[in-house]
Amino acid sequence: MHVTIIGTGLMGCSLGLALKKSGHYITGVDQNETHLQEALKRGALDKTGRLEDAIREADLVALCIPVNAIISVLPKVLDNVPLHAAVMDMGSTKLDICNLADKHPRRESFVAVHPMAGVEHSGPMAAHIDMFLHARVLICNPQNSSSDALNKVLGILQEMKMKAIFMDAHDHDRQLALVSHLPQFMAYALSSMEELDRDTHRNWTELGGGGLQSSIRLGKSDANMWMPVFHQNKENLLQFLNSYMHQLLEMKRMIENNQDDDLNKLIKKANANYEKLNYRNNKPRPMVPNQGAPKVFYS
Repeated sequence: MHVTIIGTGLMGCSLGLALKKSGHYITGVDQNETHLQEALKRGALDKTGRLEDAIREADLVALCIPVNAIISVLPKVLDNVPLHAAVMDMGSTKLDICNLADKHPRRESFVAVHPMAGVEHSGPMAAHIDMFLHARVLICNPQNSSSDALNKVLGILQEMKMKAIFMDAHDHDRQLALVSHLPQFMAYALSSMEELDRDTHRNWTELGGGGLQSSIRLGKSDANMWMPVFHQNKENLLQFLNSYMHQLLEMKRMIENNQDDDLNKLIKKANANYEKLNYRNNKPRPMVPNQGAPKVFYS
């Protein structure tokens, strides 16, 4: 299959590496010439091309760019892809993207995809051939995609042994605000605290243990990718951010008033929730789409 990947940073380069391993022919498109050449050098691409030409010769187009760029580029891609081709995005928000696609006459060619994979680093140098291996992948509003487009995309995901979960775009954005976007926002807040900047605390780099490191790891993530996510999912993010801030204030009050029993109960609740959220102990439960789409693939 001829796959055109638009955006050759972390996600696009990792996708190219994985699909090249399966024998697909990959064309890369990127406004960042450095990323494009690095992805080519790493073997993620067979060639580079102009957007218009690369779209017209593709069997599948993958949009691996920030969500605001997806909004800008998607209509043009759908305007120009061959009739047999499928288009998928890999953005972290879905409602705005699906609403835009719903207005296009070629809506059936589009499949809304969100792979739950990645690292805090960015760019093609951070890409990994097995980054998507066994990862969850969320497919939103599959009933609006044609069976041909959906099967083409599901086939690619199956090759990478991903675990597909079908869900509504509105539910996706609400749930991802809690499990992904809020933790990212929290990491930026913690790692940008003034105390970590002060000269008197320069030795925090020597004293900071695994707790600090794991808590601020996401603070390394690229702002160009996350700022559009925060804007597109603003209402859901603010709702959960308010809830989190309320929880912090409650814990602060417990410490101030020496309410050890209450704090202990809260910590035990946190322990139990961690076990539920621990992916090693939590097998994914697929949500099957309404209108007879293919079965969920499992490795």
